[in-house]
Amino acid sequence: MLDGLLTEAAGALYGELLRDGAIPADDPRAFWPAMAELFDSGFVRRDNHGAPMIAPVEPARAVDHAILAEQRRLVARQQQIVTARQELDALQATYRETYGSGHADLEVLTEPSRIAAASVELCLSAREEFLSFTTRHFKKTPDASTVMRLPTAVTDRGVRLRNVYERAALEFDSAREVVDACAEAGWELRVTSELPMKMVIADRHSALVPMDPSGMGGAALVRSPTVVAALRMLFELVWGQAVPLIEPEGGERHWLTPTQAKVLDLLATGMTDGAIARHLKVSERTVRRHVSGLLEALNADNRVAAVYAATRLGWLT
Repeated sequence: MLDGLLTEAAGALYGELLRDGAIPADDPRAFWPAMAELFDSGFVRRDNHGAPMIAPVEPARAVDHAILAEQRRLVARQQQIVTARQELDALQATYRETYGSGHADLEVLTEPSRIAAASVELCLSAREEFLSFTTRHFKKTPDASTVMRLPTAVTDRGVRLRNVYERAALEFDSAREVVDACAEAGWELRVTSELPMKMVIADRHSALVPMDPSGMGGAALVRSPTVVAALRMLFELVWGQAVPLIEPEGGERHWLTPTQAKVLDLLATGMTDGAIARHLKVSERTVRRHVSGLLEALNADNRVAAVYAATRLGWLT
């Protein structure tokens, strides 16, 4: 009962109190370790009206209190991890200065668990902005449950989240659900035809980049201001040329309807008809109809020519 909030013994004792009612304060069970746990967790209270009794707290209040306490502990623990990592970085820099081993601005990570932890730590440490590239190289097809959602302690700081997808990273059936979940979590999303690598950047102080395109060969945790600035410049160049995945508010673009404009944008990234259909939640036949209309309107014989003509006319975002 209440796994994760109470031990098995404490959960069983709380269940007895709910079924059988309050017990006298001198009952042998009042001195059990499980009862002390229930007091500490806020699941029981003393009732001193008349004969001293020990009564269960209403489950809705007790569980809510326990969950809130656990959430506070998790947030505090996350902050401790970030602080510990920052302190470790300072100690590591001192060690390297003393013993001349490596460079304080670059740390090579080879353990997958350490790489994953570093990505989360960078996100938690962000104060203004967290940037990322997502490529087609992933071990498991993403789903909505894998979307990175920041703790309240981070979102309350107003951290801006931006991600650019490589076109091939959205070539799976549930890609639209993943995009919608990311948008709901606060991410600004764009897509481009190709990316050189995965990457995450926290503010202007740190970046995590893979040693190879797939990330299987390890990753480099970079703290050099010069290198991080260069990586941010790369991100901004890609971001400026990428296509928004969530259509901004604002009516039609030239004579195009919102759907036609989105088909044109995704067509420019090289997406197939099937991928565009999945993203827009329409049939491939509908996509082909829109593409055909765009080719006719732009007086183009093929898609490449259509994209070129649309760029020349300023129809592409």
